[in-house]
Amino acid sequence: MILGFLGKGGSGKSSVSSQTALHQNAAGMSVLAVDADHNMDLSYNLSGGDVPELNYFSQSLEALQKAVGLSEGEKYTEAFLNDVKVRFSLSPLSPEIETYSRVLENNIRLMTAGSQTDTVLYGKACSHSLTTPLKILLPLLDLQENELVVVDEKAGADGVSSGIVTGIDVGVIVCEPTLHSVKTAKQIAKLMDFYSTPYMFVGNKVASSEDKDFIIEQLGQEPVTFLMQSNVMKRNPSTLVDEWTDELVEVFEKAKSLNQDNRLERTVEKFVRNTDFANAPQTSTC
Repeated sequence: MILGFLGKGGSGKSSVSSQTALHQNAAGMSVLAVDADHNMDLSYNLSGGDVPELNYFSQSLEALQKAVGLSEGEKYTEAFLNDVKVRFSLSPLSPEIETYSRVLENNIRLMTAGSQTDTVLYGKACSHSLTTPLKILLPLLDLQENELVVVDEKAGADGVSSGIVTGIDVGVIVCEPTLHSVKTAKQIAKLMDFYSTPYMFVGNKVASSEDKDFIIEQLGQEPVTFLMQSNVMKRNPSTLVDEWTDELVEVFEKAKSLNQDNRLERTVEKFVRNTDFANAPQTSTC
């Protein structure tokens, strides 16, 4: 299963995704952690601040395009529109994943988009290009029952609007008890609906019953669970937070119930829809 963690900047999505990876790793699952945010908080958390040298997957697009049989100059959308047969896997480990990942000391495999490149800094591409390879990899990744992929997405609704979420099985939308955090969570949810991707809400940084009531009132529903503030996690994010154990189990069990196992189908539908929209006559808005 592939879980994508989303939310406003500062909501704690990197902390929750890190703890999910650590918890499921401790439970015996094989975990691939994908850091899709160029701030690299997930990488920092899981490595205890000592992020290893690795090949950033933002540079893997050419290799992935070649793997799915595309010729030079062909867009990756063509692979999905023409019923691509290639699949990637963690067991056996696909060479494309092995090249652009590293196994950490805690036995979690880490893939990182990396920081901003010169191509982005000098205006030849936007920062979304750093995660474009995931639009190929995630929908075509076949997983066994004991394998989990945790994706820490970019902050805010912007990352969702790129359409990358069709490649995840379930979204975990993290919000803290502030008006702007809940507003962003609701914006993200609308985009998830547009891409037909299942999701749940998780309340984070909760310190009181008033915080819980505020999130429920502003969100219009009760999140799957609430995560209490943890000083242990703040000071040592690579440590598994025991007081979150029951809540993380709730999140994982809810994700399993929401999972429709149709990442590839949703991704193909997205690209067909995009193509139809691009080919339709456009009405001037001037």
